Amino acid sequence: MKVDLNSHFPHPVLSDDNDDFLSGNFDLQIPEVRESTDGNVEVDFHLSLASSDLQALIDNGSAHAGAFIRSQDTFFSELRAAGASLGTWHFQRGALNGRVEVKPVIWLTKPLENWSARSLNPEFGEAVSIRGSEIIGLANDIVFSIGQDKLRKFESIFELIPSDEIPKGRLKIDLLADAIRILAPVDLFKSIEQLRGTKGGKPLLLNAVYMPVVMEVLESIRGKGGSGFEDRPWYRVFSAKCEHLDIDIDGAPLLESAQRLLGSPLEKLGGAFAEVMDNA
Repeated sequence: MKVDLNSHFPHPVLSDDNDDFLSGNFDLQIPEVRESTDGNVEVDFHLSLASSDLQALIDNGSAHAGAFIRSQDTFFSELRAAGASLGTWHFQRGALNGRVEVKPVIWLTKPLENWSARSLNPEFGEAVSIRGSEIIGLANDIVFSIGQDKLRKFESIFELIPSDEIPKGRLKIDLLADAIRILAPVDLFKSIEQLRGTKGGKPLLLNAVYMPVVMEVLESIRGKGGSGFEDRPWYRVFSAKCEHLDIDIDGAPLLESAQRLLGSPLEKLGGAFAEVMDNA
């Protein structure tokens, strides 16, 4: 059973991406994910189906609605049915960790022979036959993060390094180390370290140093699989932060995303500048 929102099926599938059905809608939302102290995970779901034709199949046991749930870090992959429109899926300790992908689907539990539906697009004819276990409904993917990576302090994945090889007044980043290394010429490194020790220095550094660095990191990891950085320890934390804030790494605006990841540092800039000037 292949599940891909870009797939084209030889039979009708209820999806926002096609017109196989002239009316109807299928959606699944996850309003809350809870992690207990013992490592168990509870995932609340809200399923909505506005299709009398598909609802009838579910009611008579010919189909189920639910989702594929996959955790790449633990190799967990399971198809979970939703027994009602509202409910909770329970996962034991260790089943889910890191990035978790949820693919909402409606699938057949038995073959359909000469099935007719009022909302079916006429291009399929008056009736269709579909094999058992085939997908007949798709909704948009949902992604969330499990574990402590998203809770780690963001600054823990950055490391400021003095370098004699960087031109004066410039910065350079190195993404191949365990942390995101910010390379600075020695004089600039010393100035940054001094500014760190002042009361209003952190907001100034967030805007002047870390915000452009975060923007460059976002640009560098756009593309499939983090563009080769997915095995770096900093990438796990960085991607978990993005998932936790619902930031689309591949498509979200760089400046807006950087500001969200850094906690809107521009808000603190005015007060920080005043404090630095008072201490000058």
